[in-house]
Amino acid sequence: MHPVHDLGLRPWALLLLPLLLWASGATAQQDTELPVHVEADRAHLDDRRGISIYRGNVTITQGDTVIRGDVVTVHSPERELERMEAEGEPARLDTLDKDGRPVHAEAQRMTFLPPSQEVILSGNARILQSEDEFRGDRIVYDLEKAVLEASTGETGRVEAIFTPGERPAETE
Repeated sequence: MHPVHDLGLRPWALLLLPLLLWASGATAQQDTELPVHVEADRAHLDDRRGISIYRGNVTITQGDTVIRGDVVTVHSPERELERMEAEGEPARLDTLDKDGRPVHAEAQRMTFLPPSQEVILSGNARILQSEDEFRGDRIVYDLEKAVLEASTGETGRVEAIFTPGERPAETE
């Protein structure tokens, strides 16, 4: 029998614990009291190292925040969520900014750092916020402050597309 199965129901609680810890440190727009829902084809937990690995069509949802990837690795040594790494074609994050506007981030690799509320995207990185779009090889996005830094490899360029907002109607 697999060592995880030897523990009965306990492994599922242990697999979800890092995600519940993530929920407690989520962004300001996130309702931290909502449940975290995980779907994956497979899951593996190494409790000693504090690593949970979810594989195959992974979807992690809490409130308005959704992370998707082919593989999502949760690093939570000593039960403290340190980071979540997602890989995919592409890995995706969908959430709302502090003003309730949708934010979509995607890349081949994505690292979410709850302590600093940063998302690091690499490999065909792209962020869409409302009508604006940013592209580069690497993007670091601070969810709390809505600050973005984009960079690219030696031969490419960063691309930004801004959509003008509506102008207020003139009164006569």
